[in-house]
Amino acid sequence: MSRDGTGEGQRPERWLLDGARWVKGELVRAVGWAFAAGLLIVLQARLLARACHEVVIGGAGVAEVAPLAGGVAALAVARGLLVFFSERWAVAAAARVKERVRSLLYRRLQLLGPAGRAGEETGPLVEAVTAGVEGLEPYVARFLPHLALAAVLPPAALFFVFPAEWRAGLVLLFSAPFIPFLMILIGRGSESLNRRQWGRLSRMAGHLLDLVQGLPDLKIFGAARREAAAVARVSEEYRQGTMAVLRVAFLSAFTLEFFATVGTAVVAVIVGFRLLGGGLVLADGLFVLLLAPEFYLPLRTLGLSYHARMQGTAAAERIAPLLALPEPEGYCGALTVPLGPPAVRFEGVTFRYGGERGGVSGIDLELPAGSLTALAGESGTGKSTLVRLLVGLARPEAGRITVNGTNLADLDPAVWRERIAWVPQRPFFFRGTIRENLCLGSPSADAAGIRAALEAAAAGAFVGRMPRGLDTELGDRGAGLSGGELRRLALARAFLRDASLVVLDEPTAGLDSENERLVGEALERLATGRTILVISHREETVRRAERVAVMAGGRLERVVAPAEFLAAAAGEVGR
Repeated sequence: MSRDGTGEGQRPERWLLDGARWVKGELVRAVGWAFAAGLLIVLQARLLARACHEVVIGGAGVAEVAPLAGGVAALAVARGLLVFFSERWAVAAAARVKERVRSLLYRRLQLLGPAGRAGEETGPLVEAVTAGVEGLEPYVARFLPHLALAAVLPPAALFFVFPAEWRAGLVLLFSAPFIPFLMILIGRGSESLNRRQWGRLSRMAGHLLDLVQGLPDLKIFGAARREAAAVARVSEEYRQGTMAVLRVAFLSAFTLEFFATVGTAVVAVIVGFRLLGGGLVLADGLFVLLLAPEFYLPLRTLGLSYHARMQGTAAAERIAPLLALPEPEGYCGALTVPLGPPAVRFEGVTFRYGGERGGVSGIDLELPAGSLTALAGESGTGKSTLVRLLVGLARPEAGRITVNGTNLADLDPAVWRERIAWVPQRPFFFRGTIRENLCLGSPSADAAGIRAALEAAAAGAFVGRMPRGLDTELGDRGAGLSGGELRRLALARAFLRDASLVVLDEPTAGLDSENERLVGEALERLATGRTILVISHREETVRRAERVAVMAGGRLERVVAPAEFLAAAAGEVGR
């Protein structure tokens, strides 16, 4: 992970290791406490072996071995505390990594905006930001500490085994490499399975999100059962794939346990023959036997946590490219915007998505200060692209946009967006009160300002009829209000923001005549002292405009008076 966290050009595991450097202190503490617990095992084995020697060889009674037994018990408690501290620091390290990656992703996605996420589906994106980030925890909290302990604890155990019985030490030394070798060998096979499962999970998340969003249409067309069967089939495939990964994991665990058991058995045989031959005292023999399983334990634990490595790298393969997405070319000027309604000019503006498809070409259009301009044209003619360019979500490939004669590229984008209000065709409302949704763009608005905005948008009457008024809770996406009421609340939000440039997308589409009239009247009030650009085909909206800019094929076809546009539209309908 680079200093800014993007991870550009890095392999997934290198990105993970760079990210772990930010929590190096916590990981060092986690490994240090665990290493201390491992050293206590050596001391505990020595005391236990000594106690057995005193009882079996020396014929000691309970009183004589009680201090040794007490020492063994105290060391067991101390080991438990050290392991607790180790795991606590490891979990803390993982939590910090997840928090940092989530923060980086959030800031990155905010910086990229809608333009920078082109081609990214919502379902896999959400899966990467949620389950993907959670998948980093086992890598940081388990795999990395176990990797470090596997490197330091076995040599420390050999340091104590060789003086007591060098032959057993050689068995441990030469058998140890087989465990990580088999772990890597089996891991390579299961890594592809794990990566395939991650891809399946991302696709399944995207598919399920699409189904939930389109559930009303599925019910209307009687396709819900068919899609439910498809989800069940995909889920079964995912279950079978998961079981395949688990089978490989269980096989690897069995293999590692087998070699560790064989190594311990060989050590036991050597110790037994040495005891029979009189070349080894019982205390040293039992000490070596007790240390043999502990010698293999860090290697076995590393093998069992190898699945955590695969899980982490699979998550990193999805997260690192998101952080490495190039920033969309936007505006980065520093000039401020003068107060009052701006005069906007498009001068030879050209923009293409992906270089060739869609977009606009050679647009020359003027929005006089304080004017109301309607933008009309069939779907796909570039109206939304023109709006994206105006609000600064994209930058023209050719030509320029000027605001009061100043190139938009030279303006501070944050200041420019503060002067803009955007009313989409389907305004978004969060779960929360009406007051919270109205103040989304104006957090410091007072009660008088909110009431004035509601009256100007013809929304005061229906809000006043609600049991709790402005404190009425709305459901997701404004559930509980009609489409017309939501449009008027969106206009009230624009009034409250008091922006000098307001852009509206089909504000009256799909409304009944009464709601269309109310929204149209609110639009006229909104236009006072502001520059307005409204995308619309509706007569009720178009006839309130001062001019109509007609788009066709990504180009500006003509700019005409509303009466001329409506007459031409009526003539086409008559034909």
